[in-house]
This record gives sequence, structure tokens and C-alpha cells, in this order.
Amino acid sequence: MIDKLAVLNPFAKLPDEETAARAARAGAVGAWLTAVGSVIGAAMIFFRFDTYLAKMREAALADSAGRDPAVTQAVLATMGPTMAWATIGFTIAIGLVYVWLGVVQWRRLTRMIPLMMLLFAAYGLLTTALGLAGGKAVMGLVVPLQIAFSLLLSTVALLCFIAGTRGGFRLQALRKAG
Repeated sequence: MIDKLAVLNPFAKLPDEETAARAARAGAVGAWLTAVGSVIGAAMIFFRFDTYLAKMREAALADSAGRDPAVTQAVLATMGPTMAWATIGFTIAIGLVYVWLGVVQWRRLTRMIPLMMLLFAAYGLLTTALGLAGGKAVMGLVVPLQIAFSLLLSTVALLCFIAGTRGGFRLQALRKAG
């Protein structure tokens, strides 16, 4: 088991096609982990539906300090249950795309899917870190345990995407050489 996890080491050698394929499949595992994170996020919105709506309205009121009151009222009118349900639906749809990308990566062992997912994961971790550092994270909406779990899941997925990218590129090089 430990030798299978060794492909997550970004500095490990990928000497043969079997090891490179295992590393490329780690990209699929990362996509599936990201899908799990999306479903958990949608579930958290669903189970804290009223809190989510209240925090959205609170943020809109705080953002509209110098605006026309009519514009503020129009913005608040659009923030109803439909918007929250759309957020849940969109989050689940994104999770399904991650599952599909994971299946494609597992079967085809590409290099572009984990590379694209690596860039998305790095961007997500960076924006989350900047949000936490700048105090922009919605602490009333997202509990600290969920933030910690999300950061852990994103970090593991990032390692999987790095391994998947390395494995995909190594497989291509081995196939060209052989």
C-alpha cells in the first residue's frame, strides 16, 4: 500500500510505464476527491439553507453602503431561495463534471486533465488562503471544521493532480521512446 502512495511524492522517480500509469491514475483520484468536496459543500448549503440566505443578504447590505437604496432593494429582492437552490444545483453539476473527468482520466491516462485540474486546485487553494488571510471568509456561514476539512481535501487533491500530470507526461515520453 505504501509503495502505491509513493507516486504522490512530487520528487519520486517514475521509471517504468506501470509506475507512470499509477501516477496518472492519481489524477483521477484527485478529481473524485474534488467531487466529494463539491457534494459536501452543496450539502452544507442545503442543511444551513436559512443561514446561507441570511448571510448572502447581510453581505449584500454591507456591500451597498454608498449605493442608491432602490438598487439595494432590487439586489436584496433577487436573493431568495431560487438563488440558493441554483447554487446547490450548480455545485452538484460541477461535482458531476469532476466525476466524469476522473473516469476519463482513469481510462485514458491523459496529461491535460490533471494539468487543468492542477491549475484549478492551485487557484482554489490560493484564493481560499487569501480570503482567510484578508478576513474575507464568511465565518458565520462556513464552520471552521469545514474550512479545515476543505483545505485538507484540496491539498491532497493537489498532490494527486501533480502526480497525475507527472504520470501523464512520463507515459507520453515512454510511449514516444518505445
